[in-house]
Amino acid sequence: MIMSKRAAALIAAATLTALTVAVPAQATTRGSQGPAHAGRIVWTQVLDDTFSTTRLVSARPDGSSLRVLTHPRPKQFDIDAAVSPDGSRVLFERDLPGRDALEMVGADGRGEHVVPVSCANPCIGLDNPGWTPSGRHITFTRVLGPIDPVSQSARSAVLYIARPDGSGMRRLSQRGIDGVYEDYHARFAASGKYLIFLRLRNRDGKTSVFRMRPDGSDVRQLTPWALDADVPDLSLAAHGPTKDLVVFETFGQGAPNGSEQDIATVPATCHPLAACIREIRYVTHNGAGPGESFNPSWSPGGRRIAFTSALFLPGKPPAGDIWTIRPDGRGRQQVSRSARFEFRPAWGR
Repeated sequence: MIMSKRAAALIAAATLTALTVAVPAQATTRGSQGPAHAGRIVWTQVLDDTFSTTRLVSARPDGSSLRVLTHPRPKQFDIDAAVSPDGSRVLFERDLPGRDALEMVGADGRGEHVVPVSCANPCIGLDNPGWTPSGRHITFTRVLGPIDPVSQSARSAVLYIARPDGSGMRRLSQRGIDGVYEDYHARFAASGKYLIFLRLRNRDGKTSVFRMRPDGSDVRQLTPWALDADVPDLSLAAHGPTKDLVVFETFGQGAPNGSEQDIATVPATCHPLAACIREIRYVTHNGAGPGESFNPSWSPGGRRIAFTSALFLPGKPPAGDIWTIRPDGRGRQQVSRSARFEFRPAWGR
């Protein structure tokens, strides 16, 4: 498939992970279906040993009521689910040979269809979808070619917004960054007054979490480039300790020697970057491994975090599962228990 530098790195990292990890054996408890455990979690499930075909499934946060949502053909890769604010629809990215498209399916698995967002040449893909708080618009990255054969950077990969029927498309990202940075994974605050997103620096492939206003102004960096933050999500809690709190994974494109991926948080309200660095807090503490934690997603009320937990065990069959955890790092609970590798959760109502 044709893809931007970020998409290529994500697929490569996910493939490597799937071929080398197994589920950690830890004591777990079944959670009650109280407010902290409400809604459904959608995630990506791998269907083959070569990691070329994936589908979306969903379940309650205790793992019950498993439901298959999408039915891809061979070599179609369904990923990056985003649940609508009312919980009725799931927007996702389907990676096809030669291009990436946006598709939509009902939370009950019915009505799967392509979202007809304009993507004519030189557009080569639509990635990392999301929703505005009202559910009246969707967000995504529109990737324009050609792709540089050396750096693997796109000519342009920036954020756009459109209606769910694909109409009314307009740019979200600030002007003047094309070819220098790529923007992905937009997540709006509940108020709609600002959004957080992932920015990739083309010259070295490093990533960082940023925030800005919907008009592309007041752009602020929230995490240092060295941390290589990825897959950020913004709590929609109306009050309490997780209000305006961003959760993200560290070293999204591969951890350095002596480290593994972890889940961490940073306030979206911090400024400047030096203050943000001081306020980063780790939810998981994997150290040098072999365990890994990645792909965080807030529960609708901001009381728990869904994530992928994996463990490097050479020679073991590939596996990975969805778990939930409190923001203080306590109360881990296992959600998925399939022998298939499962990752990239999205928690909806």
